[in-house]
Amino acid sequence: MSDTYHSAATVSPIDSSVLGHLPAAMRPDSICSSPTSSERPIRRNVLIVGDVGVGKSSLVNLISGRDVATTSSGAKSCTLQSQEYVVPLDGVEFALHDTAGLHEAQGKMKKAEYLDVIYQAYALISRLERSGGINLLVFCMKGGRVSITMQQTYNLFVKVFCHRQVPVVIVVTHLEMYDSMEQWWSENEKAVMEYGLRSHGHACITTTRGYKNIFSDKYDQSKEIIRKFLLEYSGRVTWQEERASWVKRVVLHMRGWLSPRRVKQLDGSDLRKKLTKRCGFSAEDAESVAQRIEQTRRVSADVPEEDKSWFDKKFGADSSSCVSLPVVSYHREI
Repeated sequence: MSDTYHSAATVSPIDSSVLGHLPAAMRPDSICSSPTSSERPIRRNVLIVGDVGVGKSSLVNLISGRDVATTSSGAKSCTLQSQEYVVPLDGVEFALHDTAGLHEAQGKMKKAEYLDVIYQAYALISRLERSGGINLLVFCMKGGRVSITMQQTYNLFVKVFCHRQVPVVIVVTHLEMYDSMEQWWSENEKAVMEYGLRSHGHACITTTRGYKNIFSDKYDQSKEIIRKFLLEYSGRVTWQEERASWVKRVVLHMRGWLSPRRVKQLDGSDLRKKLTKRCGFSAEDAESVAQRIEQTRRVSADVPEEDKSWFDKKFGADSSSCVSLPVVSYHREI
């Protein structure tokens, strides 16, 4: 067993016109530099996202070194409900925001779930805004087949919720049965890229010690890897935006998770009440969001299937591929 960490970087070519839109800390020339102590904020917000059952809560426990998060497979199918756990590491206070996750595919969400998601998005955004914004997005996925639901969850959080402004790392879990956990990435990297799951780096880990601690070595190595991962990537940029526009973008995107029949049933008055009474929107902002949804609802009913790409571009559904970024693997060989 080698005690040496290996870092292998594969840099994809990036159009120079794109670089100007990336925060300086996310550009290739700074992606491999380590943050200095003077650059570290006292608190760093890390958003941990992924489908239901991929092991997000177990990941929180791995990072903290004790059972602080309750693991459960009984979460609702579509929810942005989150729980915050504060974990100190090397003098940095990490606020880990464990989101419950999404399970249903787009087009399956019910009206009541949609209205709940609006409030959950508002509550999460408000908490992040009050504490200074987001430092890092951890996209958690379970070792196995890469799926369309993973892609939908990725697009929601990376492209819509974080507006492509936050460093993204992929953590692949449930790999304890591999002789070398990094083997999963070697075998599946092509599929990950084909689904557009771009990231600044990845880690292949396990979050279980197994029966009679059979996987304890891999567990301890995984804990060391993920802690170094957080310290390395979370100090590069802090991002947030004005609360009303942040919520508005998420609300408009999530409308696409409703089935066409339920979109037609969506009552603007219900949405206005949710935005004003529970989310604190002004009457004007709530009316603006409701009208935008009503506008897209009317137009989408008349748009032929072959013209959907035009419709998405015109009314804000983000269907473009993610910008190619430097990919760094960070693993420990067994």
